[in-house]
Formats: sequence, structure tokens, C-alpha cells
Amino acid sequence: MLARLETILAVAFLGLLTNTSFANNAVQLINKGNNGGTVYQTVNINHNINVAAFNIYSGMHSTNAIVDYNNGLIVYHMPYKRTCVVSRMNRQTFPSLSQLDDMIHEGQPLHSLHRNYQISRTLIRNIASLGGPIQAICGGLNTYWATESQSEFVSGGGCAGVRLLFLDVNLCGGISLF
Repeated sequence: MLARLETILAVAFLGLLTNTSFANNAVQLINKGNNGGTVYQTVNINHNINVAAFNIYSGMHSTNAIVDYNNGLIVYHMPYKRTCVVSRMNRQTFPSLSQLDDMIHEGQPLHSLHRNYQISRTLIRNIASLGGPIQAICGGLNTYWATESQSEFVSGGGCAGVRLLFLDVNLCGGISLF
């Protein structure tokens, strides 16, 4: 029952972002995955609530990311592992919502953004304190804090690589993501 409720909340929230009356910009892309399969990506930017949602539809390993500019948080949601990873946004190096919007509509940004995160083993107990967008997508899931790291190779466990349009993310250590 709880799993069904969290799925309904996540779908409702993502639907709200993709609804044309709420979302200011939506982009859909079709790419080839590393294994040659088709990968569908959508990016939805909602300037009214200052949130960008990235969705990768690649079968069993589909992934989502929410960038919540109001709260300065980024969440990486891996439904296949029933896991979320939350990090504080480095506002000095992460593009603003307007810059992100421009990068998406340019088609091919001049550069990729690379982010490396070290995942803590400590569960976040009060997800509601992180704001509505993160609560909607991570409610009922194991949710961990991560700290941005300069090093691409982080000790303490395996890594999962996530490619969101032009954002390359390495989530490493702490927990098993495979």
C-alpha cells in the first residue's frame, strides 16, 4: 500500500511538472544508450516553482533528478534501487535556472557539467523538511545525503554513473547502487 502511494505521489508530481499549464519549458530527446538501446530523456523546467526535472527512460535503469532552486537541493532518484540521493547545490558552479533553460534550448551546450558525490550511509529521516518536490519523489524510499567531491574516484563502495542531458554525475561510496 505504501509503495503504491509513493508511486502515485511521484507520478502526480512529475505530471504536474510536465503539464503544459504548469511547466514553462519541456524538452524531449531520444539518444542511443551505452548498450546501443534507445534512451528517452525529458527535461521540464518550471519557473513558477523554480524546479527542473530530468527524466531518463531506459528500461530497468530509468532515473530522475530534481533540481530545486528554492531550497538549493538536487535529488537523484533511482527507482530500480528504491533509493534517492540528495545533495546541496553549489550555486557558484551550478547554472541558474535561466542558464539551464538556455543550455537546454541550445541543443548542444558548449560543455558538460561533471559532478562527483560521496554518499553517506546515514538515512535522511525527515524527508518532508527537504521541501515538496523532494518529498514527492523520495517519500517512502531510502534517502541519503551526498557531498560533492572534486575527485572522480571516491573511496568506500561502488559508483553509479548518471548522464542527464549535459550533466554527468558519479554517485559513489556508502551504499550499493548496483
